[in-house]
Amino acid sequence: MAVKSKSQIITDIDRKIITNGDIKAVDTNAILKDILDCRELNASGTSNLSTFSFQSKGPLKGNGNATLRYSLKGINNTLVNVVFRITIGESNVNDLIFIHEDSNIADALKTIIEDPDLGGAIDFLVKITNKGNTSTSSKFRIGNLSFRYSDKEFFIKIDGQELNDNLRNGDQIFTSFTIHCPSNF
Repeated sequence: MAVKSKSQIITDIDRKIITNGDIKAVDTNAILKDILDCRELNASGTSNLSTFSFQSKGPLKGNGNATLRYSLKGINNTLVNVVFRITIGESNVNDLIFIHEDSNIADALKTIIEDPDLGGAIDFLVKITNKGNTSTSSKFRIGNLSFRYSDKEFFIKIDGQELNDNLRNGDQIFTSFTIHCPSNF
């Protein structure tokens, strides 16, 4: 059966569903299948969107025994969603460098993140947890994560909210951010 367009499905619905009338189960089934197969909803192969997806194959080792797992997905030149899981291995190391395994990451990110108004870095607040540290009264701390990248590296700097609040062994950050930056915005 040929895939129908949205307008064809609407015509079928208008023809088969009569006000205060009955519709056969076979007709309902056919309409629901047409909706699921609708050309506008399933534009695979016909879309001109260029997407990307990168994910760490395992934890990346950084300086200070830190580890990073990441996932980046998006639409080239339009949108990126970045997910980080960072574990801190040594205290007092707030500037982290991780070598990533895919040089195509920089190409996917550059038109979105390298906006001159952003200054080459993305900054946002993150929750810092440390399940092994029972000496602090709070269950988590807040830090500012600054993210930059190059062809081969992720540069992540995390500053605590309080003065001299450096990262500690066992701290973890699990966060994501999405940037939607259409052309000529």
